[in-house]
This record gives sequence, C-alpha cells and structure tokens, in this order.
Amino acid sequence: MEHTCPICHKIINSTGQEKGEKNNFYPFCSERCKLLDLGSWLDANYKVLSAQKSIESDQDFDLPE
Repeated sequence: MEHTCPICHKIINSTGQEKGEKNNFYPFCSERCKLLDLGSWLDANYKVLSAQKSIESDQDFDLPE
C-alpha cells in the first residue's frame, strides 16, 4: 500500500517493509517530517475550528453570593 507523507509529499511504499517491521513515523516518512508537523501544531500554524457559540452560551449566569 502506498501513501504520501503529508509534510514532504514523498510516496511511501509500506509493502516494501520487512515482515514484523513497522513504520514508527506513520503517516510521515521520517522522524524529521513528524517533528516538523509537531512544531507546526505547537506554533499554532494549524487550527481546529469549532462551531460558533450559541446565544444561550454567551449569557451571563448569576452566581449565588
């Protein structure tokens, strides 16, 4: 099975690996690409968007005194 590294776009052929050997960097081709992706997350280059807050969640709630 072939897939492409999401960082460098290198084609990775997983069928060429020896039996019992696994790719510790999947879905990346190497540790370098894995660390580059981690760095992008830590630098907030990637963002997970969420649905807009509803009006009800923006209301102020009175707290007991």
